Amino acid sequence: MSVEAALQKAIVGRLKEDADLTALVAGRVYDRVPADAPRPYVHIRNFQTVDDSAECIDGAEVYIDLDVWSSAVGKVEASRAASAIRKALNLAPLTLDEPYALAEIEHRDTNVGDGGDGLLTRARLSFRALVEGA
Repeated sequence: MSVEAALQKAIVGRLKEDADLTALVAGRVYDRVPADAPRPYVHIRNFQTVDDSAECIDGAEVYIDLDVWSSAVGKVEASRAASAIRKALNLAPLTLDEPYALAEIEHRDTNVGDGGDGLLTRARLSFRALVEGA
């Protein structure tokens, strides 16, 4: 299993368990969004992994980008979902599949704005995770 797959599994599990987020997106957390997916939903958009190994540690610094897509009027729904994601993931004690262990995950930034077509709203969230391998 890759470090990205291990992180994705833990992140999806955490988001789907979170009652505040589930109340908003009804468990719709995707890495590949179905064509007919109702909004709002969370899209796991991107992973960027940077080697962070040292002499005695096999480590990785992983940047994770998540999007919330909403068709509700205004930015309130997307902002609420983004807030729930931040609360669920920031400094969360996620358990990763072996051989990986999470040192920390932290929220870096959130941007809530137009989804590009004037009808949708997108909240973009970025997180940074430090992961150690066995």
